[in-house]
Amino acid sequence: MADKNFVIRDGVEVTETVIASIAGLAALEAEGINTLNGGITANTLPKAGANKVARAIRVVRNEDSSISIQMIVSVKYGYSILKVTEHVQEKVKTSVESMTDITVKNVDVKVSSVDVKNMNA
Repeated sequence: MADKNFVIRDGVEVTETVIASIAGLAALEAEGINTLNGGITANTLPKAGANKVARAIRVVRNEDSSISIQMIVSVKYGYSILKVTEHVQEKVKTSVESMTDITVKNVDVKVSSVDVKNMNA
């Protein structure tokens, strides 16, 4: 992830990695989310490194200065994928906007797998 800077206001900028970290932590707080792409959890996200995070989360600057966030997640078995991803979209949008004052136009969530490890036999 080649860090792009996003201006919050004159003299205050945040990097793409900061926005991705906020988005990732918000997504991982959503009930039903197992991990971000690459097995990233809330505990490993701060240490994951920009390249690993970039495989899970992408931040795109739109022409109107808003941003779009694309992320890949793993959902726990037994949860409604639609409900979980809608909750992720709401949490990510709310968290990023409240912490950065940058408008989030959309949050696209791709489910790459369903975790069946914790399934009761």
